[in-house]
Parts: sequence; C-alpha cells; structure tokens
Amino acid sequence: MTSKNGVAGVTVIGHDSESRTLVNRYESAGSYKRKINYDISIEQILAIMKQSKNCEQLIKYECYGSILLGHPHGWWVSRQGSPMNYWGGAAVNSRKCACGMTNSCAGGGKCNCDKNDYTWREDSGYLTDKNTLPVTELRFGDTGGSSEKGYHTLGKLRCWG
Repeated sequence: MTSKNGVAGVTVIGHDSESRTLVNRYESAGSYKRKINYDISIEQILAIMKQSKNCEQLIKYECYGSILLGHPHGWWVSRQGSPMNYWGGAAVNSRKCACGMTNSCAGGGKCNCDKNDYTWREDSGYLTDKNTLPVTELRFGDTGGSSEKGYHTLGKLRCWG
C-alpha cells in the first residue's frame, strides 16, 4: 500500500506488461495483441475495486506514423472482453483521447497519434471507469510500414478511498 494525494491505503496491483513495449510489423487493425496477466486473480481485483471509491490505470501509446483510434487501429479491452473506443484521459465512449476532450490534438483530430505523420507523438492518460477496469488486453495496428512503429505502456492498477 502507498498513498495518493495524501490518502493512505492505496492498493497497487501489478501485471506482466508494465514495461514500455515496441509494436512493429502489425499492419491490420488490432493485429498486435498483448494479454495482460495480473499478479492476483480477477476475482481478487474485483473485490478490491468494490471496496474502493476510486481506481485508475495509466495507458500510453507513443506513435510514429501509426494511427491509434482513427478507423480504429488500436484499442484496449475491458475486463468483460469488450474493445473500448476511448483512451486514457477521455470520457467513456467518447471515441477520443485526452487531447480530443480539449480540442488540442495534433492536426485537430481526436488523438495525437491520428495525425499519422512521421513525428513522435503520444496519447496517454488515466482510465478511471471501475465498470470496465482493469485493462485485460492491448490491441494495435498500423505499424506494418518500414518506418511505422509505436510503443505501449500500461501502468499498475491503483485503487483507494
């Protein structure tokens, strides 16, 4: 247990996919698949989430010529097995990333990565919907070209309150 914003008793649950991981040579939408295996069972996670007021999980995609939510090429999968159409920092079911909520994305799109240019860009933020957390799988595509690539990072699940 750690503290968050001065609140003691934050439960932190790790998994096997916390390190920054390269996505390369996967062209079709969602063809890259990364299942997330947590350090405790989903039943234990659900019990902790039920006892907590708040839970969050950081999700990040760094892209170079790789689209994220546009057409969608990338998504995360909820604990129920559903592909989710929004990214960390955005409203549930918004089909946006955090920058899309403030109309501040590169190129005026819904995500920075959807600019799809050969500049390193990033879409990241916290997922906070206890009805769908934790992330159980990451899916990406549009990295098939010789210079297209991305990196994903998924943080630990943190619950408190």
